[in-house]
Amino acid sequence: MWGLTYAPSDDRARPFTVTGAPVADAADLARLRPADPRAGALGEQLEALRLIRAGVGPDVPIIWTIFAPMMVLPMLCRGGRDQALALARSAPRETEHALGVMARHARQYARACVAAGADGLFYATNVATATLMSVDECRRWQRPWDLRVLGAVATAPFNLLHVCGTSIHSEEFADYPVTAYSWATVPGNPRLDTMHGRTGRAVVGGLPAKPEIASLSADDLVARTRRALDEMTGRWLLLGPDCSINPDTPEPLLDAVGAAVRAGR
Repeated sequence: MWGLTYAPSDDRARPFTVTGAPVADAADLARLRPADPRAGALGEQLEALRLIRAGVGPDVPIIWTIFAPMMVLPMLCRGGRDQALALARSAPRETEHALGVMARHARQYARACVAAGADGLFYATNVATATLMSVDECRRWQRPWDLRVLGAVATAPFNLLHVCGTSIHSEEFADYPVTAYSWATVPGNPRLDTMHGRTGRAVVGGLPAKPEIASLSADDLVARTRRALDEMTGRWLLLGPDCSINPDTPEPLLDAVGAAVRAGR
């Protein structure tokens, strides 16, 4: 919607290929203007959501992915994440303008998702780590825009926050208005029970993300499932991966995990 172009993938396990990014410098950030969230690629996503809701009926929970403005910014920059962070530091006024435009757009899209049948958001960011930004930068470039977007659907039944990466600034998200927290339970990040104790909310985790999950055996994943259940004493836990998994992950692996959860072991 802001000039990004891409070539679609013909393989569900392989992402699209970016063919053109619109932001070369701070002046390009200043030129970003509000866009229609019901048009273009996001319009296609809304139609997909409506079709999924119609197909599964009213009782199957659906949460719909939205990326935080500070996660979207690197996607628009020709230099990716490094350029986006450099612009935030060197051109704060233009960066604030761009993030404001993105947050307004995301608020409208979030409301449209709930209207189309979503029960809430899977709201994700991937730059709020100690290796990428300081705590003060997280408070400036992450938090204000996140709260604007999440506030637009605060009454939705289930909003989930996913903070991607290692050494995340977990304390900065502890009071976010969400139902559950998702992150990678790897060295440098909180344990499941630590995050629950810090937030009082449900936590999502216990399993590895792509590509590791597809390389493990069913027994390995069941063992991880049991450790997560034990750590959380069987409560406040939604078993899930550290981040996304490929759609071609062998289903027998997931079936084994589901059986272990239903058995309560």
